[in-house]
Amino acid sequence: MSTGVLARRRTVALIGIFALVFSGLVGRMVYLQIAAGDYFADKAFRYRMRPVPIQADRGHILDRNGYPLLTNRVCESIYAEPILIKDKAAAARALSPILNMAPEELERRMSRHTFFEWLKRKVDPDVAQQVKAMGITGIGLAPEKCRYYPEGELAVHVLGIANLDHQGIEGLELTYNEYLQGKNGQIQCEYTARGLPMEDGECHVLYGEPGHDLVTTIDVNLQRIIERDVERAVLETNAKRATIIVMDVKTGEILGLAQWPRYDPELGGNSDPALRRIFTVTDALNPGSIFKPITAAAGLDSGTITKDTVFNDTGCMTVEGWTICNWDRKGLGPVRIDTVMAKSSNVGFGTLGMWLGADKFYEYHSRFGLDRPTGIDLPGEATGQYRPKKQATAIDLAVQAYGQTLTATPIQMLTAIAAIANDGKLMWPHLGKAIYDHEGNLVKEIQPRVVRQVVAPEVARYVQELMVEVVETGTGKNARVAGYQVGGKTGTANKVIDGRIAPGKYIASFVGFAPYPDPQVAVLISIDEPVGAYYGGQIAAPIFGEVMGSVLAYLEAPKSTAPPPPKEHPWEPDPPKEPEPAQVPSLVNLPIPDAEKVAREAGFRLSLTGAGSYVVSQFPLPGSTAYKGGEITANLTPSPPGSREVTVPPLAGLSLYEAARTLAERGLLMEAQGSGAVYKQEPAAGARIPSGTPVKVYLRGKR
Repeated sequence: MSTGVLARRRTVALIGIFALVFSGLVGRMVYLQIAAGDYFADKAFRYRMRPVPIQADRGHILDRNGYPLLTNRVCESIYAEPILIKDKAAAARALSPILNMAPEELERRMSRHTFFEWLKRKVDPDVAQQVKAMGITGIGLAPEKCRYYPEGELAVHVLGIANLDHQGIEGLELTYNEYLQGKNGQIQCEYTARGLPMEDGECHVLYGEPGHDLVTTIDVNLQRIIERDVERAVLETNAKRATIIVMDVKTGEILGLAQWPRYDPELGGNSDPALRRIFTVTDALNPGSIFKPITAAAGLDSGTITKDTVFNDTGCMTVEGWTICNWDRKGLGPVRIDTVMAKSSNVGFGTLGMWLGADKFYEYHSRFGLDRPTGIDLPGEATGQYRPKKQATAIDLAVQAYGQTLTATPIQMLTAIAAIANDGKLMWPHLGKAIYDHEGNLVKEIQPRVVRQVVAPEVARYVQELMVEVVETGTGKNARVAGYQVGGKTGTANKVIDGRIAPGKYIASFVGFAPYPDPQVAVLISIDEPVGAYYGGQIAAPIFGEVMGSVLAYLEAPKSTAPPPPKEHPWEPDPPKEPEPAQVPSLVNLPIPDAEKVAREAGFRLSLTGAGSYVVSQFPLPGSTAYKGGEITANLTPSPPGSREVTVPPLAGLSLYEAARTLAERGLLMEAQGSGAVYKQEPAAGARIPSGTPVKVYLRGKR
């Protein structure tokens, strides 16, 4: 074959190859420009768009009547666009004192190979204004939503908190997070390939979706009442902590739940985790004698005892080498269950525990839900501990029967006692009532739920009678409420720490219901490690009476005082008249002689505990209602200064009693010199000092 022919063939082949390549390029261009043009144009547009997130409105949390407990407010967050910041080190140094962040950390964030970086989220308005005024290119402010608590710390343990990303991490915020959280939006603007804002570029706002609103079972007015009283309980007893819970016995709805100490919810996740702990549901404590109604109900429902069964109470009894005694070591003799309950006999209930035996005791322990969490809609719920059934001996049954060595959470105990008040029906305790979308449409209704019938209705009603007798004639007299019949049980338990009884540390409690014979609400009060007087009947019962009186008045519950029974024999003397109710005077800060005089004039007897010259705390609390002829327990043990600061009030011109009452209302003590009217005080009015600190007052002349 000649050279010319080969050359022509090579030329034709090259032309064919170039034609194929050209056809392929043309086809690809046609595909990119026409067939897939819209797709790639959209992709290029999205690449040019830089998103800045916009947080969606998180759903509101409301009380049962629609009052806002937790809402939102607009706040601003500081962000950086690293590609636009020319001198990152200088920008970091300038922002460091304003954002209270290390310049090295700020520079590190500004140096990342990203289009967008948060520097600090949800700053105070003055911080945002300072950053804005600096005008640093590449540093911007983005609007975000912060949680807002209209009532401050009110119900903070129930409401909980959300983190910077608007995700619930405590309380109802966590439990109902999937409903409360919304769907975030974005602001998108066009940037050049060099990362600079595009002149006449487009900006788009992609709106998010707000979260749903949660209506709770909480009544804000009742919550205010118990928040006030739980704080007073701690301050008056110098206790470590305390809780008060109010429950609707018919539905299991929690009308109020308060703990002290509280925490500042505005600090969010930066607040003290120990203070955020909802120990009402997370901590199992020794219930003490408030457990006794459970044992009584078990004995009566199982047929182990009847109303007429006789107990021989000798004051102390020995079981397996261990000695069990009544609180006062006094024997009651041959008595029935009504007296055993009214006098809170450890010997009587220890005997009943052994009569029940392991099978029946643990069966009813389980029926009342004390062997498992209640399922309340709060996070971190725990359950109590107790001797396993297979290991339980006679002494275990005896001691557990009156509430020692086993533990239960406060919410478990209130739920169990509320079942007795509800004619034996155990209800699911809950705080959520309904969920609505942002347009007001019902998304979910949270219905009351009966867990089980734990004892026969007639048994529950008889145990109600026994608990009413505890308040009328037994250890719970200080819990009486004028105009109402109240059922309840006192409790005093040794505190157990790391498996051992802590000497001198107690838990004083009271649990009860009203109005009898148709109970509507149940209330539990637990005071952890009170200083001075520590019996439940001394310090928890008076607070219960005050709380229950306020609750019944607010709910406008019908009066339930029963008329006296008719006399069988006309010649019998008239029964003693019901004592007259009266307001308890304040004795705090008064010297002993003056305290005795004020108590006597108000119609009360005075009982002194501890050593000292002045009253530093008292029960019943000042301002509460009690019956004349009753006893006021005054604690004379000096109390250490408190952790919270209060303002010293002006006292000039006041009498000794007026000055004492004024300081007591602020949580301050008093050291007085002289008589007459106050003419001088140390520290001066307006000073800020820790609660519990003594204020020296000097008196002279006649007022």
